[in-house]
Amino acid sequence: MKIIRDEEGFGIFMIPLFCDWNVKRCNVEGCTEKPSTILTDLGEGIPVAGMCERHFQEGKEQAKTAEIVMYSFIWDEFDAFKAHESKKGDR
Repeated sequence: MKIIRDEEGFGIFMIPLFCDWNVKRCNVEGCTEKPSTILTDLGEGIPVAGMCERHFQEGKEQAKTAEIVMYSFIWDEFDAFKAHESKKGDR
């Protein structure tokens, strides 16, 4: 697995990658937050996955004490960027 993150640009440098790789959400099951991280090389036939900052940090902490960190991922048409934009318009 490879982890792609923008540690220096406050996430702004990730936007073109999210668009190019069609990462529209945190793919952790049950989460609908915007991604901050892209995971690649997850296994044969498994697409890239997005993770929100909360799930990335939780996994990073778990990895300090566990040999394996497991998440269930889902891929659907949900777009966290559009969903969060529509919420802004509701204010």
